[in-house]
Amino acid sequence: MKVLSIIAVIVFTLTLFFIFILGPVDETAAVGWALLSMFFAIPYSIFMLVKVNKLKKPVVNVHEQLLQLGELKEKNIISEYEFDQKKEKLLAKIR
Repeated sequence: MKVLSIIAVIVFTLTLFFIFILGPVDETAAVGWALLSMFFAIPYSIFMLVKVNKLKKPVVNVHEQLLQLGELKEKNIISEYEFDQKKEKLLAKIR
């Protein structure tokens, strides 16, 4: 991730430099650098959004929830089938 950030700073700096230097002289080159920067920035932004969303997931205490499910099953509040389904969902979270 640090490497991508360093690359982003370098590409952005070079892009600004070439746009301002080449813009008045060669508009095609300036547009090319702008597009190059955009093609790097969009996937990088999507990558960072996905990574941040993964970090925001709440911490699930699976052990405690399994104990609560066991108590509900013992009290016949949920059936064996419901218990097995909910248990599989909880165990899938830690895999």
